Amino acid sequence: MHSNRLLILASILILCLTVIPRIVQGIDDIGQNVPSEKTPTDNETENTSTLPLYNIAQLNFEGNKHFNQKKLRDLFRWEIKKVYSQQEIVAGFERILSAYRKEGFVFALVSQPTVSPISASNTQVSINVTIREGKRLRIGDFSLIGNELFSQSKILRELGLRKGQFFTRTALEQGIERIQLLYSEHGHPKVEIEPIITNLLPAIGNINFTLQIREGEKVKISHIKVSGLKKTKTDVVLREISVKANDFFDQRKIDQSYHRLRNLGYFYHIQPNLLEAGITEDTINFHAKVTEARTGRLIGVLGYAPPVEDSDSVPQLTGVVELRETNLLGTGRDFKFYWKSGLLKALRLGYKEPWVLGKPITLGILYSQLKQRSPINDSESEERAASISGNTKFGRFYESEVTLGYKRIHFGGVTPPLPDTILPDSLSPSINTSQNNTPIPIQSGTKYSVTLRLTRDSRDYFLNPTRGRRDSVAVELSRSDFKLRKVWLDLQQYFQTWENQIIAIELHGAAAWGINIPPTELFYLGGATTLRGYDEDWFSGPRRAHGSLEYRFLMGRNSQIFTFVDLGSVTFIDRPSVFDKLRIGYGFGARLESKGGIIQLDYGLAAGDSALRGKIHVKLGAAF
Repeated sequence: MHSNRLLILASILILCLTVIPRIVQGIDDIGQNVPSEKTPTDNETENTSTLPLYNIAQLNFEGNKHFNQKKLRDLFRWEIKKVYSQQEIVAGFERILSAYRKEGFVFALVSQPTVSPISASNTQVSINVTIREGKRLRIGDFSLIGNELFSQSKILRELGLRKGQFFTRTALEQGIERIQLLYSEHGHPKVEIEPIITNLLPAIGNINFTLQIREGEKVKISHIKVSGLKKTKTDVVLREISVKANDFFDQRKIDQSYHRLRNLGYFYHIQPNLLEAGITEDTINFHAKVTEARTGRLIGVLGYAPPVEDSDSVPQLTGVVELRETNLLGTGRDFKFYWKSGLLKALRLGYKEPWVLGKPITLGILYSQLKQRSPINDSESEERAASISGNTKFGRFYESEVTLGYKRIHFGGVTPPLPDTILPDSLSPSINTSQNNTPIPIQSGTKYSVTLRLTRDSRDYFLNPTRGRRDSVAVELSRSDFKLRKVWLDLQQYFQTWENQIIAIELHGAAAWGINIPPTELFYLGGATTLRGYDEDWFSGPRRAHGSLEYRFLMGRNSQIFTFVDLGSVTFIDRPSVFDKLRIGYGFGARLESKGGIIQLDYGLAAGDSALRGKIHVKLGAAF
């Protein structure tokens, strides 16, 4: 983009001809009064780019209104104990002027610094600078030249600027990017947009400009190719690419293809630049250069909880083993084995067949066994289940899924009393009635269910996202002996604060309605995946809400260290609309990638626990 031309007359010339010479002169004056902290010896060669050095103990600004003192010092990158060369000081003032120009203060000036020694040895100085901000530019008249494909009104809507608003370079650049995207979505990726100043009025603070548009030729996609494949079959990758040969160029399809390829999980790296010049000016080739990843995963999770104080309890260990291959034999087929021990024991076997009948439809089958032991009375409940599901992706980020399920459920022990606000007896065949009309809960039965799920996933990279979000909502209806209704809502948001620093926020909710809800159909809370710092699946209820906040420091593509806060609660079984007290866990962890796989470690503390009472969760993964 050429938007910097808007600032040539008003800012760059002012900077080069008036401001910088005055700053340099001011720094030279410092050198005449303050001795350098470092003087080269006869045997040393003087480095004129770093000598002399100055310890700026105080840095103060006057005349500033738009930016406060802290913001200006941050732009200068001032540190009280740091020493600065002349070049570093000049660069600091240049950053301040650049920030003013971006905000539309193109006439801003920095006065010659006033320097005052503040120590007896003259080794520390105070610098005072006056900022003359000048008038902030407002947008005057602007027009278009060269647009033929789109009307002036449509382009101006994409530009998003209006007469009289404050001018900022950022807003102009963003508007030009939107216009470029509009053209690229309609086959013109080579469009050039150049802003040209037509009039600059310092007295009234107005800027008039014209956008010169050179639309270029309409471009077609000539060839689609993928390189770097060793295990994955070429057609498995090509079917995930939205772009097709002989299609007109569409930036939305290019972005969608890159997003899908990156989140398939088959590749360790994908070259971001997917386009190459074609043999003619009106053609472009789509070329995905990939480095394959190991898609097999063997994961082990070990949980440790120390014994409870003042009791005869012993340390508790829980474990999880998961074996998964997401690209079986390079065909994109998915196989999964999962086993878990603890209060809640689980076994799951699953398989998914992608692109059934050549359509973007995935069919999956799942078999599972579940056994749950009550921490209160040691009664056990168990279920056996099987399901078949179908899902499809549509649009850029969306996925829908339908699951048909069957369960055989048995539970024993004392059944919790039924709430006062239960459904009428006629709505549930899962209870019998005694002579005094008291409901008698059944101890076993079957359940047939249908579950509908809709997911939107805009995360840039599913294993270690830096931006985007994932939202999912699901509803289940069931019949036969257990007539239940269940709903799930999951919200995940990721955004970047500073470079390689991410905030991850997750909110989850789930609820079940019905009579005589089996223990295996309750929602569980506690442990590595829901509430760190507490025992695995220690709390349960017909409704659950939990969330987490993590601050992550990225150490690599799949590596991070983080701190976290988890919170959550479940409702009482006999009062499904009343939540138990909110429980909070916090701690720190790491996710580290090695040649053999990924290692994850969490150390969580329940609110009120001492530092040595934390729960440790270790997740060891081997890739193959």
